[in-house]
Amino acid sequence: MVLALSTSAFAQSDSDDEWVSADSAPAATSSGEAYDGTNDSEFANDEEYARAYARYKTQTTSRSEISKQRSEGFSQSVFLGARLQGGFNTFLGSNSEGWGAGWNAGAGLIIKISMFTKNFSLVPELTFNYRHYGYEKDMDVYTNKAKLNIMLFELPIMFRYTFDQYDFFVAAGLHLGLKLMGDTEFSSEANSGVVTGSVDKSTNTFVSTNMEVGLAIQGGYMLTRNVHIDLRIVQSFTNLLNQGLTVEESFMKSTLLTFYTNVGISFLF
Repeated sequence: MVLALSTSAFAQSDSDDEWVSADSAPAATSSGEAYDGTNDSEFANDEEYARAYARYKTQTTSRSEISKQRSEGFSQSVFLGARLQGGFNTFLGSNSEGWGAGWNAGAGLIIKISMFTKNFSLVPELTFNYRHYGYEKDMDVYTNKAKLNIMLFELPIMFRYTFDQYDFFVAAGLHLGLKLMGDTEFSSEANSGVVTGSVDKSTNTFVSTNMEVGLAIQGGYMLTRNVHIDLRIVQSFTNLLNQGLTVEESFMKSTLLTFYTNVGISFLF
């Protein structure tokens, strides 16, 4: 059964206010083609519009993805964080006998920047570090004792390689130390049973330099992606003793090259 519904429709003429019936409107072609439209429609060609809209969506998505990838790439290649450290130090070099094990402690900022591949990275730091050195030497009749305290800004510039499959990394690089302040003390004390006398004590008769340069090597383990522990060894090749300002006879010909190790923990964000 075929049902037909007829609906009366009217359209207003463009030239006047008369109403005309739908029967007088132009008839659609029987070929079944889509409405070809006129100049007053921006959607005249449906297929063309669909293709253009698809291109627009693709371009918009691509731009969004590129922006997202750039943002994610930057966040994955640059990490900021903090590092805490503590360990032991001493002096090597000529006439450095008597300097025993001192200690050091510090904290600072760390930046990890991926380079070339995900395994290589540049890791510069800015660390405030406090070091204490102790000296004692038996001179038969008397014993010389000294101590050196120094506060520095340390700037290690490390190149790191990470073994992802083992969560392990190694690093090496330049190590700079910039002195903030320091003080020294020297004393001579008569050995008991040999001679008697008072303790001769003086301060700042030997002076530390304002800058220290050395090399550092490091090995560490990644507990998580953002928490790392490490062991660092530093050997300076510049004299920490300012010989031009040193008047203490026991150290006038000494070369004090800092050697220290510390354990650190880093938190990256």
